This record gives sequence, structure tokens and C-alpha cells, in this order.
Amino acid sequence: MTGDSDGARVLEALLAALGRWPDVGSQPRMNLEQWNALTVSEVKAYQDKSIAAVRAVDDLWPLTDQIREVGRLRHEPAVPTLIRLWQECPVNPVMVAAGHALFAIGTVEARDALRSGIHDHDHLGRFLALKVMFTDDGTPWDNVGHLFSDASLATAAGVAAAYDALGHLPPVSQDRRWLDLCVRLRDHEILGGPAREVLQQADPAVIAPALDAARAARPAPARPPHLRPGDLVTRYRDGDHRGVWRDLGAVAHLDDRWRAEAEQVAALTMERVRQNAVNLTAALQARGWPVTVAKALPGPAADVEDRLLELEQITGSAVPPALAAYWRIVGTIDLVPRDTWDGPFPAGVPEELTIADPLEIVDRGLAFAVERWQDKTKNLHPELTGPMKIAIAADHLHKANISGGAPYSVRLPDTGADPLVRDEEHGLTFTDYLRHAFAGKGFLRLDRQDEWRAYYDFTSDDLAELTGWLDGVDYEHLDF
Repeated sequence: MTGDSDGARVLEALLAALGRWPDVGSQPRMNLEQWNALTVSEVKAYQDKSIAAVRAVDDLWPLTDQIREVGRLRHEPAVPTLIRLWQECPVNPVMVAAGHALFAIGTVEARDALRSGIHDHDHLGRFLALKVMFTDDGTPWDNVGHLFSDASLATAAGVAAAYDALGHLPPVSQDRRWLDLCVRLRDHEILGGPAREVLQQADPAVIAPALDAARAARPAPARPPHLRPGDLVTRYRDGDHRGVWRDLGAVAHLDDRWRAEAEQVAALTMERVRQNAVNLTAALQARGWPVTVAKALPGPAADVEDRLLELEQITGSAVPPALAAYWRIVGTIDLVPRDTWDGPFPAGVPEELTIADPLEIVDRGLAFAVERWQDKTKNLHPELTGPMKIAIAADHLHKANISGGAPYSVRLPDTGADPLVRDEEHGLTFTDYLRHAFAGKGFLRLDRQDEWRAYYDFTSDDLAELTGWLDGVDYEHLDF
């Protein structure tokens, strides 16, 4: 009874405090599909409402303490109030405290409210939903296995829930169904990483036979169509640049004939890329962009052939021709004005362009990627090694000296001709990524001006100045 009376007292104080709060409105939770459908301005408005709500209250932390206390006391009459705060309150710390308090109380009503957040856009919603599901009566497979159905994995929200669920799994050797699922998902574009991590924690004596069987059953690569030597090179020289790369991109596994042709096309392509880089760097410098030729275009590394050979030996596959030719012929392009981070920007040059993602493709992370991959995959079953992730550029926020996200990267091995540039929002292959950069005169995010208006308070005058400056960057562009 003491606990009930204490809970009643805390709940009464909590309700009184909420009654004195300013009107912060409500902000219903969103699922991931709804969130992904928002415009940049709508996302900004959603975030701004939460920030404004936090700033509007003076007694925030005592109130969150009260919420946590009713949860610690497991005071069930508080559940309706906590559900309302969890589902609608725009004050983030209050919403977070309410979610944890609901889990602590653990009534059917509280758990149902949390369980419904499995497809939330917010990670905490998915986390608490899974925390409920993994502690429901029954086995984890019975409670969570449905998240891995084909229908669920066909949506972005379903993949996000499945990704988080893999991080909650107990040792898979306790249930063969989880083992079979993770073996099946080991090559999945998004879920492959966490699936392999789960398998790495399992008993090797249990998983090795399953992985051996899966490896033996892996289908042979589809044979590419017949190719007459010289066809693609001739077409490329005749000006069918995009058509040739489109045909190369359709071949997932290059045989010797296709690889030989792809390497010649890639060399021709990167010669043109290098000339574009030289022309563009000179044009940007002429307009005052603060980079030097020595830093922007230092040329290929002296040991480039050794690096390419090492990558082939440790991954079991040659580096994709587009990337290999870039490293051999161009080496590095770096238009990021890092020397201005601690000093003034040149007069007359729009500093706002630093957030427009100036082009950078470097190989500084190659040695680190090799070392890290070798350490990580030592003594692992070949089916669990996963791809090597090689950073080729900082993300657009780091380039602007703002704390950002993961670097742009490529994954090896890749048996095609033109690897995908990953962790970059346009989803382009390496060659198309270069095309996009040169079309933007060295800037990749000129198509994100709605974001600049929303987050960086760009005015029409700012954008006009920026556009005018770019219009004055005149360089001879070679199609490739």
C-alpha cells in the first residue's frame, strides 16, 4: 500500500505540474513512411516545434523526474497520462521519460502502446517496441519473426524494424530458425551487416556447416552477353559515353573479355575526368575559390599499382575498372577549402558554397580500411567477412567543418565495372557521381536549396549571389 500511496502522490504532483505548463500543443508520433514523405520544410517545422516546446518550459527536469518516479513505482493509474505524453508531447525529454516509464509499469495497455511504435521514424520508438516484443510471453521467434516476412522487408519501415531487431537477438544457436534467417540475410544490402554480426557471436561448430552449405548453394554468376572485342571502346570514342557505361553497369560480374573492354573504356573516361578536373580547378581559382592546385590535384599515389594488387589479393577480386582507372590516372580531387576553416573566406566568394558539397575523392582512408578489414575478418568463415568499406570522401557536413555523418564510401569486392558511391544521398555509381559533380561545377548539392532555406536561413538574395558567382565559373567541360 505504501507504494500505491507514493505513486498516487507523485501522479497527483505530475498532473498538477502539467496543468501549470504553458500550451506546447501536441505532436503525434510519425511512422517512417510518413516521415520520409515530408518535405525538407515540413521536417524542419516538426523539429522546430519540438525545440520551441522545450524552450517554453522552465520546470522541465523536475517534471521528467516525476515521470520516471511513477514508472519506478509502477503506478498503474498513471498509464493513460503517460501514453498521452508518449504519443503526443512535443517536449522530447518528457516523451522519452514517458516511454521508459510505460515499459517499467508494464501493464497490457502500456506494452500495447509501446509495441505499436515498431515502425516509428524515431529510433527510440522502435527500440522500446522491440524491448516489449522480446520480453513478451513466448519465444523471440514467435514474437518478432514476422518482422522478417517478405511483405515487411519490402518497405523502408519494415527494413528499419528488422535491422533494429537483429541488434536485440539472443544467441542464435538457441533457435535454428534465427540461424537460418541470418544465414539467408548475410548478403542483404542493408541487413547483411547485422546478420553477419549475429552469426559471428554464435557457436562456430553450429554455424560453420550451415555457412558451408550456403556457400556451396550460392548460384554461379550470370554469364554476361557476348561481346566483340573493341565494340565498347569504339562506341565510347564515337561519343556514346553514357550508353557504354549503361551497358557496363548492366553486367554484375565481368568475365575476362568484358573486364578487358571495361578497363580500356575506364582509362579513356578518367583521362577526360582528369582534364575536366584541371580545367575546373583553374576556373574556380580564377573566381577566387580558396584551393591550390597542389592540394586539389596532387596526382596519383606513387604506389598505386601496389595498392590495387593488395586489394585484389585480399578481397579475391580486381578493383572495379572505373575506380582503378581513377586511382591510376587522376588519383585525387579535393576542392574542399579546409584552409579557410580557421580564417576569413575570400571577399566576394559565397561562403555558403561550403555546404554545397564540394567535390572530394581521395584515397587517404585506403590503408586504414585494409588494416581494419583484415583485423575484423581474421579467423572468420569466408561467408561472414562481408565487404570492405573504403572511405573516399567526407560527407557534406564535415566538408563544411560541421560535425556530420558517415563518409562517402565504396565497397569491395565488387565484380562489376562501376561501384556504387554509398552513404551519399544521390545513390549514384562512381562514374555518374563524377558526372553529377562536374555538372554542378564541382558542387554536388546544388539541388538541395530547399534545405538551405530551411536550415541555414538562405534568402533569395543569398541564392542569387551564389548562382551569379557560379555562372561566372567558366570552364571547358568534356563529356565522359
